[in-house]
Amino acid sequence: MQPVWWEKNLSVTLAWGLAIILSACAHIAPQVPEVTATPQVFTQWAASAEASSQFGYPDWSARRATGAPEVNACRDDSRAWASARGGGLQWLLLTYAQPVYANEVVIHQTFGRGAISKVLLVSVDGATEEIWSGADSDSPCPGVLSVAIPRTAYKVAKVRIELDESRTNFWNQIDAVALVGER
Repeated sequence: MQPVWWEKNLSVTLAWGLAIILSACAHIAPQVPEVTATPQVFTQWAASAEASSQFGYPDWSARRATGAPEVNACRDDSRAWASARGGGLQWLLLTYAQPVYANEVVIHQTFGRGAISKVLLVSVDGATEEIWSGADSDSPCPGVLSVAIPRTAYKVAKVRIELDESRTNFWNQIDAVALVGER
């Protein structure tokens, strides 16, 4: 019995078959697991600020609420922002250099705590969201109001703090406001 063609040329047949398989495999990208970057959470202080009013300029002005905290005592201090009247409804709007997906706002108060009534976030496109409202504690002084929230789905560029100083009939002084989030 005579061997069939493929048996005579088995090595050639196997070589061609292997070449075809390898050629097909070359077109298939290797499966590489997707790498997810670890979110970079950081704290930043306001770069600029404006307010409904201010007691003076440059002392007690809105710009005194920018940067890191400077006052560590419970006293009237010109290095913190204070409203002009020390009564009624007031607001402080802080702008940050790096918009982030926010997860916390930390307000450092130095004097007259208890007047903060609302904290709002302002997105890069100008939309606002209230993240906290209520009665702020009047102690300890100086003190911190920390508002932790689930990570926002949008980038935050500004924080607006609303105060009702009729609650205390006194000035509420804010030294610094941190925005904590992911880039």
